[in-house]
Amino acid sequence: MMDISLTNVAETLFIPLWARAYETIKSGEHLVEDPKAVTLVHCLHYDFDKFAAAKKSQVGVAVRSAILDREVKAFVKEHANAVCINLACGLDTRFYRIDTGFLDWYNLDLPEVMELRYQLLPDDSSRLHSIGKSLLDPSWPDDVITEGRPVLILMEGASMYFSEEEMKVFFALLANRFTGAHMFLEVMTKTLIRLQHRHDSVDTKKTPFRWGINGIDELETLNGAICVERRWTLYEGYRDRWGWMGIFSCIPWWNHHMNDQIIHLRLREER
Repeated sequence: MMDISLTNVAETLFIPLWARAYETIKSGEHLVEDPKAVTLVHCLHYDFDKFAAAKKSQVGVAVRSAILDREVKAFVKEHANAVCINLACGLDTRFYRIDTGFLDWYNLDLPEVMELRYQLLPDDSSRLHSIGKSLLDPSWPDDVITEGRPVLILMEGASMYFSEEEMKVFFALLANRFTGAHMFLEVMTKTLIRLQHRHDSVDTKKTPFRWGINGIDELETLNGAICVERRWTLYEGYRDRWGWMGIFSCIPWWNHHMNDQIIHLRLREER
């Protein structure tokens, strides 16, 4: 087994890895099939058992994976030669689930994360590319070759760890370098930021949540290039997976404040 030395935000990558592996092997319906996650969980010397009681996190990861797999597949069906940029990728395996045979896929995360990733999930395709940098590093777009192709940017499970000012810097970087790109972004709500001490898998005393929104307008005001196309809460279409919380999500306020959301946005030229 491989020993692990990641800490703080970097260590949170093991939560979605465990959640996808659990979803793959559990009985009943599977929202995502990720045999690579199962293999990785078995080969890593890490205490995944500490997540056993994190039922809400597990469902949340399974639902967001299902939504993003569906929407990314739809995008690349229309744009088979797209360039996909997977920010804060951790040990994500989406490329293997949706590859068209023509995609160029860039995985970006902190250097220590990418070092671990390369050992476990090496770039075994000429269309897979690794970037070991912070997404706030202004140099990382130089490592992405687009050549006029459609661009799709993905960011799940990460935005809540940045401040509002850092998110403004981040979106300014994207708007400057990837005009016309589409993006799928997972966001937390301000309500959940206030309730973060109740989170069932993240130790928010060590790794606090810092940024969230309660309305689309709050996202669009971060940068004039942001144009929201659509949003989904993690309840919609999956209420049966959430138990009593799914029932409560029929109440509009609960639906829009008491779960994360997936935002589809487009980066237009700033006016």
